[in-house]
Amino acid sequence: MGKINYGGIAVFVFSLTGFIFSMMFQSMAYWGADGTLTMEWYWVGAILSYFCSIIAIVLMSFRRKNLSTGEKILHLISTIIIILSLLWTTFIIIAWQSGF
Repeated sequence: MGKINYGGIAVFVFSLTGFIFSMMFQSMAYWGADGTLTMEWYWVGAILSYFCSIIAIVLMSFRRKNLSTGEKILHLISTIIIILSLLWTTFIIIAWQSGF
């Protein structure tokens, strides 16, 4: 396996952070006083999920040439994580807005 540079690791970290926020932002709605429902934290989590995923995509687009095998694998894993987090975040937002 080839050497992995910091750019590939940054993409992976941002995609993983976006994925974590996509899994957690629904429960962040209950971060209000005494566990009450507040939509502010819900939207903060959703925006952070989208933001981290978009940053990962931008960073991935900067480094597309001369990738080592390790970087290609890391980019593939990051791409899968980004797609899943964007789809999940969008699905949850649509479900909450429709009343489910």
